[in-house]
Formats: sequence, structure tokens, C-alpha cells
Amino acid sequence: MAKLEELAGFVKALKKIGFNFNVNRFNHRLKLQKYVFLARRYGIDLGYRFNLYIRGPYSPELANDYYSLKEDMPKEHVDLPENFFKLVKGKSERWLELAATLVMIKERYPDISDEEMIDLVIGNKPFATTEELKDILKKLKKHNAI
Repeated sequence: MAKLEELAGFVKALKKIGFNFNVNRFNHRLKLQKYVFLARRYGIDLGYRFNLYIRGPYSPELANDYYSLKEDMPKEHVDLPENFFKLVKGKSERWLELAATLVMIKERYPDISDEEMIDLVIGNKPFATTEELKDILKKLKKHNAI
């Protein structure tokens, strides 16, 4: 139960950037997956394992848990670092999907070059452009997520 309470605290902390999680909205579920994944880069690890799926890093266990969240559940206090908020605030689902995918590839292949990373992402997400990915990579580095 503590994990669920910690997730509830994480969701509550996201209100600081105007994200009011609604489990019935696909884009909210997608964003929450990416927020939880990216928060790991800032020392906030809620204990979920992620695999690379069609829309980027995804945790089935996290999906099960966010469907179990209740409005009145006790919440573990979760402090999210300012750099995390600066990185994700106002970002679209597409941006978060691409950013989280870049981070996951870098975690799996620490010695990969930026160019190889971008090529790998474009191979899996042909809608992405090289320029877009370079811009996202620059922001990830600026905010110490990569």
C-alpha cells in the first residue's frame, strides 16, 4: 500500500505544474507514465519497471496502480525537484514520449552517441524529425535528465 500512497503523493505534487490527473483520459495516463519515468532521473524512483513500448517507456504495474488510486487515500509527501518541473511543465504528450524514449535508450546504451540515439528513435518513431530530437536532447541535457 505504501507504493500506492507514494504514487498518490507524486500525482498530488504534479498539480504544481497544473497537471490534475484524470485516469479516464488517455493523454493523462500517457503523461503520468512519462512523468514517473523521467522523475527517476532526479532521484524520485517510485519502484516501477519500464519497458519500451509503442508510445515510449511504459510500466504495466504503474498502469494497474493508477487505476487503483482513490481521491481520499493518504498521500506520502513527494518533493519533486525544480529541474524536473522545468523540464516537463507545459510539454505535450509527443514531447514527453520522445524525451522519455531518448532517456531510456541512453540508460540502456550509456556509450551511444547523440546521433546514434536520434537515429534509433527515428527508426522506431518515423514521425519524429532530427531537428526536433536534437532540441529535446538539448533540453534533457540542460535539465540534467541525460
